[in-house]
Amino acid sequence: MPNHSSQISLEMAARVKALRLQKLWTREQLAKEANVNVYTLKRFERTGQISFDRFLAICDALGINTEEFLRILKPRQRVNINNWQVLEQPQRLRGKRRDAAILTKQALVEKQ
Repeated sequence: MPNHSSQISLEMAARVKALRLQKLWTREQLAKEANVNVYTLKRFERTGQISFDRFLAICDALGINTEEFLRILKPRQRVNINNWQVLEQPQRLRGKRRDAAILTKQALVEKQ
């Protein structure tokens, strides 16, 4: 049974692979752009094992910004489709309209 760290590594590899495929890149193209060996990339996609430096190079080649990088590292939230429902968004309370506030101030000035 794989340990927790290997599960995370495999998830990260799957997400990087999905981004590669989304760009319609082959492993060879990504390896060339990231300046890593194609077999290193293949092993990473299969096993999740890679050095951090090479992982960062791959992320940089894919154009992953900081927000996307943190999303890759964050575990996915699992959803049970049998109990899934849309969460209601709270109704946004609006402040006074700017025009109304200006008119109120003008009315107070006129009364004086």
